[in-house]
Amino acid sequence: MKAKFKRVYKLKVGKANGKGIEIAPPFHIEFDVSKDTDEKPNVHSVRIYNLKKETMDQLSKPDQFCVLYAGYEFEDGAILLAAGNIEETYIKRTEKDVIFNIDFLDGWVAIRDTAVSLGYANGISAKAIIKEIANQMGLSLMMNENLPDRVWRHGFSFYGAAHQALHKVVRGAGLEWSIQNNTLQIIKEGSTTSRKAVVFNSESGMLGSPERIRISAKEKKNKNQKKGGRQEKNGWKIRSLLTPQVNAGDRIKIESKDVSGFFRVDNVKHSGNFSGNRWETIMEVRDV
Repeated sequence: MKAKFKRVYKLKVGKANGKGIEIAPPFHIEFDVSKDTDEKPNVHSVRIYNLKKETMDQLSKPDQFCVLYAGYEFEDGAILLAAGNIEETYIKRTEKDVIFNIDFLDGWVAIRDTAVSLGYANGISAKAIIKEIANQMGLSLMMNENLPDRVWRHGFSFYGAAHQALHKVVRGAGLEWSIQNNTLQIIKEGSTTSRKAVVFNSESGMLGSPERIRISAKEKKNKNQKKGGRQEKNGWKIRSLLTPQVNAGDRIKIESKDVSGFFRVDNVKHSGNFSGNRWETIMEVRDV
């Protein structure tokens, strides 16, 4: 395996697609990044210690975007971990430190503010509608062309919140959507992305043994339901050294004495304390 040594990070804050402030070592930071495959925004937080007042004033400006990179210098360096619109900033003071807190949500402004007016003739495909919605939301789109599709034989029209239009179109095609790192992610319902599966074993950084758990998973609707519900399914909790490239909806491979095979990541939590002990990833996974 590549060497998971010498932690690195990079935090960028500024206007979306514009210049901003970059924070990097030796500043001490802590972060908590939580991702799942629900349609609501993923919620993240980062705490930076002992910045200058001028820097904190810049970071406190409204309507800014936050991007966090983290990893290991002797592996792949600092790679994309989380991105989103800043919801709130505030300062906490202790006897020793001034801690600047940033709470940011993945895709929050796109979900909150985007309204769409759509009108298509007979024969429009679900994928074509999804591409247009992503464009109007200002989001990159990750959607494999081999995914199931649906043809709206009598056309499709919608006026209202973009996220509601997405829900209608995606569910009607047997797909699911979420926003991961400011990218609209479309996958087959209950399945995984097409990204290469990361392997977790004792040599790659897995900590301890997988823990058997029950996971509340999305249940595909049947013909008598207006929408799918949730059901409990068997799964595993995996803890490893920080693996920032893993997102919710990805496929991973586990190699251990207790369990081996490929699994879907239902949710993942990345947490870090740059100068402390925590620099880890915790996943809840289930059979694909």
